[in-house]
Amino acid sequence: MEPGERWAYRAAPYAGPVSEVEVLRLGSQRPLRVKVRFCEEAAEGRQEWVPPARLRVRWEDKEPWLARQERWAQLTLDGPDQEDPEFYAASMVFEECPLEGVVSMGWNYRERGVLYVHDSPALAALLKVPEASFCTDPRTFTDEEGTLTAPWPTTLATARLIAQVHADALAATLAREEEQAQRDAAYGKYYRGRGGNPGTYIHPEICAEVHRERQPGRDLVREWCGAQAIDQVAELAALRTEVLRIGKLMEHAIQTLRLNGHTKAADQLERQLGIPVEVLRHATLSDPG
Repeated sequence: MEPGERWAYRAAPYAGPVSEVEVLRLGSQRPLRVKVRFCEEAAEGRQEWVPPARLRVRWEDKEPWLARQERWAQLTLDGPDQEDPEFYAASMVFEECPLEGVVSMGWNYRERGVLYVHDSPALAALLKVPEASFCTDPRTFTDEEGTLTAPWPTTLATARLIAQVHADALAATLAREEEQAQRDAAYGKYYRGRGGNPGTYIHPEICAEVHRERQPGRDLVREWCGAQAIDQVAELAALRTEVLRIGKLMEHAIQTLRLNGHTKAADQLERQLGIPVEVLRHATLSDPG
């Protein structure tokens, strides 16, 4: 940026009128300021010291810059809110099933819900869909680095497909999260502090409220995963509970035998069982009865 150059000035970063200004002088103090003259006739030669960030692009580059801004505005027109259950569900999918170098999703308010496909052939092969399925929305474009950039409806459809592919892992994550959420709703949650910070305790009522807010998003992920994956996780959880119960009973039986002088029988039973819980788990899984 040099004196004499013409720049496109806009006070707000993404909206508002754009004015042609001429750079008159660069400031020498902090925070840095630039002295400009507004070129349109209506400004009557007005001069101001302004932050350099308000000088968006060289004036000759204004039209392509505005076109890119409008393209992005259209791309994000139907983007999700932060509290949208569908956004929470998609966020869970992309967090729990990272596909680094293949696909990702935007998070902050300017790109929330935008889909970035870095490797279309790999993603199409993983999801067993044609590559063209990521380009069905006319707002989709490919940026200068070759990344396919698509709007929220495409992101949502892609998240559903990824959830189906990783249904087992997501179902297990859902079970863990909901179990933790129920504990937090009953007892609260404590975040350990660092150094002299005593930490933070979140009351059960607040934890329960957060759980209620997130539940619709979790329910969507459960729906995307399908009933089979969810049922398998539930059956496995019930099996583990039963295995632990039987294992404790067997350990108690071995201890009782020893206390009553039946050491030989206790040793024989222990040798047969090995590590009780592990042996019983395999026996239960292989025995349909």
